[in-house]
Amino acid sequence: SEMLRLSFQVEREKYESAIAWLQELCWNSIFDVERLRAITTRLLADVPDSKRSGDDMLAAVHVMVHYAQESIARARSTLVKARYLKRVKRLLADKPEEIVSRMEEIRKSLFQPDNVRVVVIADLEKLPRPASSWKPFAERLGTSDSLKPITDRSALLSDAGKNIGGHSYIVPMPTVDSSYAYATARGLDCYDHPKLPALLVAIAYMNAVEGPLWVAVRGKGLAYGTNFAYNIDTSFVNFDVYRSPNAHKAFEASKQIVEDHLSGASPFDPLMLEGAISSIVVGYANEQMTAVSAAQGSFIRQVVRNLPSDYKEKMLKKVRDISVDEIKGALREIILPLFAPKTANLVVTCGTVLEEVCYLTLF
Repeated sequence: SEMLRLSFQVEREKYESAIAWLQELCWNSIFDVERLRAITTRLLADVPDSKRSGDDMLAAVHVMVHYAQESIARARSTLVKARYLKRVKRLLADKPEEIVSRMEEIRKSLFQPDNVRVVVIADLEKLPRPASSWKPFAERLGTSDSLKPITDRSALLSDAGKNIGGHSYIVPMPTVDSSYAYATARGLDCYDHPKLPALLVAIAYMNAVEGPLWVAVRGKGLAYGTNFAYNIDTSFVNFDVYRSPNAHKAFEASKQIVEDHLSGASPFDPLMLEGAISSIVVGYANEQMTAVSAAQGSFIRQVVRNLPSDYKEKMLKKVRDISVDEIKGALREIILPLFAPKTANLVVTCGTVLEEVCYLTLF
């Protein structure tokens, strides 16, 4: 999310044309003032809809709380766009040359030889000049002795994102009649972490359709949906309550089901555990349904994340060997802290009539 991707999918005969188009886009495109005004107006028109959505505002506040100002994720959030797009629109009316100058500055900083990575996915034996076709682009780009490292998202977190715990926010919204909650705690920070397989199985087990969370929360009408998730790049683990008449009750019911599985009050179902493992396998398979998606995934794993080519195979083997005790360890050490104020940050959006209820129960 902190990078820019330019992607072309063309017929084999247009391979060289696509490279020429890329060169045109990078260096020869013209920043027309009228088009910039139209784009700014369109982007501004999207802001009110996002501000009326409880789910969108939940995500926006989460990003504002946990990411630093230098983060692209924060710069693109609804709350930031609402402010800077108005300034851009005003400058386009009064000083359009200043905006054009800024766009040119962005272009110049992006397309530097130490800042670009190129991946070609094709049957290279059928391309007449798979490498030499890039010569004009390479000459225009220039050369560099080294590449800039890929941006580390964990370095772009705010103080609240780096020091999780003790931060809670309620956003009352007159446009919604439900409540939404998003808890964030410290998770795992590397893709080869020894506890990752157990965390994968624990999350898949809890999130399963007709699984523990489904029965405890959605089955009782406490929320339309709940979900555990993890992010290695930010080392976050998250819990999401979606469209609830009372987020606190859904939150407490979810915490209780986790504690019941730890205490043994709710035993692990062997068939559901097998289903959870199967869902992880299916998820990995769906990521590489085609040769193109498999190649893209391989590029991300090996080049962006510096993982071995057989990473998925090794991970699936580890997932298969996970024991119930290891799953309990992941629930206790990684998932359960999501429900404690000292180890988690919490963001809630709700209808104005629910503001006092959410405040008294959640905080």
